[in-house]
Amino acid sequence: MWSPKKLLNYWNRLQHSLWFVPILCTLGGVLIAIAMLWIDHSWKRSWEDFFWLETTTNGAQTVLSTIAGGMITVAGVVLSMEMVTLSITSSQFGSRVLRSRLGDRTTQWTIGAFMGTAVYSLVVLKMVRKLGEDNFFIPHLSVMAAILFALGSLMILLYFIHHVAMIAQAPEIVASLADDLRHSMERIFPDKIGDPPPKVNSHQREVTDEEWKALKEGITIASSREGYIQGIEGEDLISLAVQHDLIIELPKRPGDFLSRGETLARVAALGQINEAKVIQAINEAFFIGNNRTPWQDVNCSVHELSQMGVRALSPGINDPYTAVNCIDRLSSAMAQLAQRKMPAATRFDHDGHLRLIVDRQTFSSVMHAAFDQMRSYSVGSVAVSQRLMEGYQRIADVLTDEDHAEDVLHQARLTMEGTLEQPHHPADLKIIQEQYVRLAEKLQPLLEKKKENQTDEDKVDEESNEEGEASGEVIG
Repeated sequence: MWSPKKLLNYWNRLQHSLWFVPILCTLGGVLIAIAMLWIDHSWKRSWEDFFWLETTTNGAQTVLSTIAGGMITVAGVVLSMEMVTLSITSSQFGSRVLRSRLGDRTTQWTIGAFMGTAVYSLVVLKMVRKLGEDNFFIPHLSVMAAILFALGSLMILLYFIHHVAMIAQAPEIVASLADDLRHSMERIFPDKIGDPPPKVNSHQREVTDEEWKALKEGITIASSREGYIQGIEGEDLISLAVQHDLIIELPKRPGDFLSRGETLARVAALGQINEAKVIQAINEAFFIGNNRTPWQDVNCSVHELSQMGVRALSPGINDPYTAVNCIDRLSSAMAQLAQRKMPAATRFDHDGHLRLIVDRQTFSSVMHAAFDQMRSYSVGSVAVSQRLMEGYQRIADVLTDEDHAEDVLHQARLTMEGTLEQPHHPADLKIIQEQYVRLAEKLQPLLEKKKENQTDEDKVDEESNEEGEASGEVIG
């Protein structure tokens, strides 16, 4: 079944392919040529009043053949430039960033413009007939349109050369990856802190022991494919669970790797089901591919930025400024994520019945994905470690959650400890220690609040235990 999310997944793949837009432009060139030829044929006697439109058969054939040949040649040059740029980008910044580069709209439309103009000219050229031939015809307007398309394509070429020079720079690549990360966060975490709770499916509760037992004793579904989980059709799984009265647990989330035969889901059936049909439906709800995508996997873009920063810190490249750019973008993204609500691990139907348990993404997991490797490789550079501390401060300025504060302070402490172990100048180390102290003071109110909450919970547990013991003594 072609659900909207499945179509969106395929559309996302097409957007990041180099061939899709050029093929559309090529087909568009054919359709425009047919339309222009129809207009020329319908109004062929009306063009005599416009001397600047008139041409001869020899002139039309020469112009159209020149444009067609020239556009095909330039399209080859554009593709060669693109291949060189991709090669340099891959060797300098890593192959992960090529996903964003292949989805560049300017490159796609530039290739498409030349291919479309070339095909348009070839189709019109076929219809030019000389005097004395059957159905003598000179498409005056279509020839003029081919000239205008060629001029437009040359202007696009000039912009493309400028664009290639710009996007080959590290800050532009980092900004592109950060933009993908921002869109991914907005799609996966749409609700912000302070927004009113949703009115539909707001039956939030913990999973009961009976439900866990039913899942443990239920059906284990193995994956029929191998690769990375690019997306999960959650609505289809909930509909399936409602239809067959199921509880489905998903131990994997988008971005995880699945091997053939590995556990894909666990199902607790509350009634009689067609097991083969359920297994097929659950397998079809997973989008499996050879690489990760940011469609439902926020860590995909996080890892791309992190890898680019780590690669810049390697001895062979030794480019701390690119690492600093990556840290700035990652800390900005984490500051935005800290202001969004994390989705619950449980999903319910409209009647409040538990239907789906997922391995949800958390602020802590994204924080580790963003800074663990960067922190480990930055200890040799004081400037990068100091920028990491500034990034933690940027995140701390917007924090309202106690657990998030603990995650940020944990990363800052590990950064400081790792840097202190290196033979840096004492003055540089003192700056990092001062940054850590300021960060700890900023987060102290949230950390104290968490301790108070834990103390209150412990008191409630102790009172509950005492009441239980007292009740047991009375009953006994």
